[in-house]
Amino acid sequence: MRVQTTQPDTEGKLDQRSLTEADSASALSLGDIAQMLGRHKWFILACIVIGTVVAVVYVKSVTPIYEATASIRIDPGRIGSLGLADLTGTQADSAELIATEMAIIKSDAVAIDTMHSLSDEEFREYAGPNAKQLAIPLGAISLSPAQEEMLSHFKSQINVLQVPSTQLVTISFRNPNPQVAALLANRLIEAYLRQTFDSRYGSVTQVTKWLSSEMDSLRERAAEAQKKLADFQEKNNILMLGGGSSGSSKDGGGESPSPSASTVTDRLTQLNNRLTVAQGDRIVKEAQMRAAENGNTAVLAAMFPSANLAALQSQQATLYGQYVQLSTKFGQNYPPLAQVKDQMQKTDAELERQSSIVKNRLKQEYDTAVAIQSSLQQQYDEQTDKAYALNRKAAEFAVLYAEGSSSRELYNTLQYKLQQAGVDAGLQSVNTMRVDTARAPLIPVEPKKLVILSFGLVLGLFAGVGSAFLREALSDKLQSVDQIERALGYQLLAIIPHISIAQRTDNKGDAPAFDASQMLVAYNSPLSVNAEAFRNLRNALLLSSIDRPAKMLLVSSTIPGEGKSSTTANYGVVLAQKGARVLLVDADLRRPALHSKFGVENKRGLSNLILGDDTAEPFTNPLPDLDNLFLLTAGKKVALPSEALGSNKFYSLLQQWEQEFDYIIVDSAPLLIVSDSLPLASWADALILVTRYNMTPLGALKRIRDVLRHTNAQVAGVVINDMAVTQTGYYGGYGSGYYN
Repeated sequence: MRVQTTQPDTEGKLDQRSLTEADSASALSLGDIAQMLGRHKWFILACIVIGTVVAVVYVKSVTPIYEATASIRIDPGRIGSLGLADLTGTQADSAELIATEMAIIKSDAVAIDTMHSLSDEEFREYAGPNAKQLAIPLGAISLSPAQEEMLSHFKSQINVLQVPSTQLVTISFRNPNPQVAALLANRLIEAYLRQTFDSRYGSVTQVTKWLSSEMDSLRERAAEAQKKLADFQEKNNILMLGGGSSGSSKDGGGESPSPSASTVTDRLTQLNNRLTVAQGDRIVKEAQMRAAENGNTAVLAAMFPSANLAALQSQQATLYGQYVQLSTKFGQNYPPLAQVKDQMQKTDAELERQSSIVKNRLKQEYDTAVAIQSSLQQQYDEQTDKAYALNRKAAEFAVLYAEGSSSRELYNTLQYKLQQAGVDAGLQSVNTMRVDTARAPLIPVEPKKLVILSFGLVLGLFAGVGSAFLREALSDKLQSVDQIERALGYQLLAIIPHISIAQRTDNKGDAPAFDASQMLVAYNSPLSVNAEAFRNLRNALLLSSIDRPAKMLLVSSTIPGEGKSSTTANYGVVLAQKGARVLLVDADLRRPALHSKFGVENKRGLSNLILGDDTAEPFTNPLPDLDNLFLLTAGKKVALPSEALGSNKFYSLLQQWEQEFDYIIVDSAPLLIVSDSLPLASWADALILVTRYNMTPLGALKRIRDVLRHTNAQVAGVVINDMAVTQTGYYGGYGSGYYN
């Protein structure tokens, strides 16, 4: 027995510090989690079964949903151009266009159009018996709540997805009836195609109307510009060569004509050519005239050949030859010579006359050539003045021509595009091609039985595990070995498995009861797991204090029912079996229990010794086979148990018994209920704190720990009582089989 001291030793300070540090460590390890799940395995299994059963019931009760799927191809290259894409030069993003079309498919307009395409019987099959009240008219601006709900439900049954990296879009419709699902999926595509065609063709029509009104004003501006150009051409006597007055070039392009292409410059060129020719002709005529005036008849005949002159010249030459021949032969007085001479004179006179005629003719031709040259020169000078004036009008002409040309080209281009837009509208409105037609599905998509069953199983598992964690978090009961060291900082001495005892019936034969002596397993079943557990407790205490063995041990608990008396009795038996002289003292003067464990009477005991009623010590030998085991029962009840147990009388008795016995084991009252055991805790060499699995509150243990710190009690450790063999961690799944 320890001697009381007012100052705790250094070892006590270290123990208290270690307890404080252990109190702050509350993290769960994997082993803790595994043990916790093992403790609640049946509850978790029940949750899994319930979750699975609920999933099965749901799968059996829910209406199956079928999904029919069709697919279309949307060509973004043809969407929205309206035949005018090359004029605006803008192109929309393909992904945005396809996304827009997908949104249109799920629009209210397409949904209402789809329902309108159904016959009365088909719509009644979809909408039910109230189909007539649920029908939505086209173009309705207000709907009833029931119609709004039906439209929202209809749209929720539509699923539109784009096949990745393609222009394909799948359109699915869900309905409890597979035929209705396929019908509505196909009708939905047809309604979308109608909406798309009408929308785009209507857009082209609107653009056409707007362009037509714009082209009217453009045509007026082009006509006004053309009129100005025509007036300018007429005023300035300008005619366009090769294109008429329109002046349009091939393909609607080309540069504006230069002034040289006008009649003014063309006439000037012609006059210049004619003047050049007239000047050359005048020079020739003048040369002929001057040669004729200064030359003889032979030169004149050579320059201006004439048949008369040639004949006269030939006749003159003949007569001259006859004259020379006759004069030479017959002399000058030859009579025929005079006749020849006379003919020669007549011929010369005629030749002179003919020469004069030719000269006069050459003179006339020369005068005519001079007159022509003068006239052409005058005309050329006048036309040159006009050409100079035309050059001054060239800038104004170019402006007028460019204005008229651009107006005509723009008008012609827009007119061509507008005509082309009317054709493209019909072609490009059909930018969607149906790829696959929806067929009535054979297998429903909802409920997904395997998924729901798996979800129910997993949900039950999570519910069970979560509830187990919640129960552990909300529960303040001792449920794991590690809680002792983690929450309290005390050493675990032993784990006592659950002791199975047979039921018996009392004398009346109605209420079941238990034989308390059956709890003495260390004596009744020395080869059992429970007996071995008490021997482990004995070895743990002996090995922990080899240098200074604890002779007086106090066994207590926090609350009643934790098995402290059974632990005291069995621990005393295993000590006695080792050969030690052991005294068991029942110091629970309020609710004594040791006598019942050994099956002896409680007439005389500790209270009688403390009060001085007996002088002889009322020890009994409860087990004949163990003559070294002695028991001191509690005795009769006393009015003030705390004062009796804290008295000097009892302290002196303990000192006396230490001289007579090897070990004194005191069974005391629960520490948290009454204060009877606190003086004993300070006197004992070691305190064994007995707890009960899944019963002892952790809060109570922490409270006792704080109380014992102030009493300077030497807590040897904790014993966990009433734990199943498979939960102890010492024997595993084979422990009970080994001992059995």
